[in-house]
Amino acid sequence: MMNMRTKQIAPGVEMPVLSIGTGGIERMYANEIITNWLELGGRGIDTALNYKNQENVRDSIVAFISKPNTTTTRKDLFVTTKVPNCENVGRTVKKDLQELDMEYIDLVLIHNPRSGGNCTQAWTELESFFASNEARTIGVSNFDKKDLEPILRIAKVKPHVNQIRLNVLQNNPDTIDYSTQHGIMIQSYSPLGRNNTSSRGVDIPGNPTIQRIASIHNVTTYQIAIKWIVQHGWITTFQSSSKEHQAVDANVFSFTLTSNEVKELDGL
Repeated sequence: MMNMRTKQIAPGVEMPVLSIGTGGIERMYANEIITNWLELGGRGIDTALNYKNQENVRDSIVAFISKPNTTTTRKDLFVTTKVPNCENVGRTVKKDLQELDMEYIDLVLIHNPRSGGNCTQAWTELESFFASNEARTIGVSNFDKKDLEPILRIAKVKPHVNQIRLNVLQNNPDTIDYSTQHGIMIQSYSPLGRNNTSSRGVDIPGNPTIQRIASIHNVTTYQIAIKWIVQHGWITTFQSSSKEHQAVDANVFSFTLTSNEVKELDGL
């Protein structure tokens, strides 16, 4: 079983440092991906209404926790989903709950601030689901500093998480710093530079510095990429359809980067 660690993102709420993603090309393999992840000991699962696979997520979870001799229950899992944008948040969260067939969702995010709707109004609607315990925590995704500022001006409950594109070769220091200053946990997606980011100059396995550091620790370049995120105190959701690759990529708690190695990676 994998060594799975958590971070507190709200009082009494621990979120797995590593979650498995089901978006992108992986969405059609959601059942296999989630089953593999749960069998390995993973407990964080990331989906979204736009992924059109929430029923698959539900079925995979139900099948796993219903197995004879299993001790895992729904309360042991941490499920993240997202509403598409800032429009009709109340209706879309209810659709998330319906498709997942859950009484509550561990984390609900607004997926994109720039694809429609009034985000301050949307945040107020999302706070109502937090108040009713239908969302244990709430947050945002793809929100830059300028997107967060109006939310924080009116928020009764500040976002618990900001899920952003973040990897060792591609990050936004202003957004990271602003979120951190306001106690918002940073969650990385695309930590391995996949999902067609190679066309934007993101080639983690081909980077000489990452290769050298991976060689020193006798691990893969993808393990170094995830470890860099974890060692900064952030959390991440990554994608892998192979059980073997999931196990290797998630094996990041058996080694530690030196302070000089972290500085080198920061400078890439």
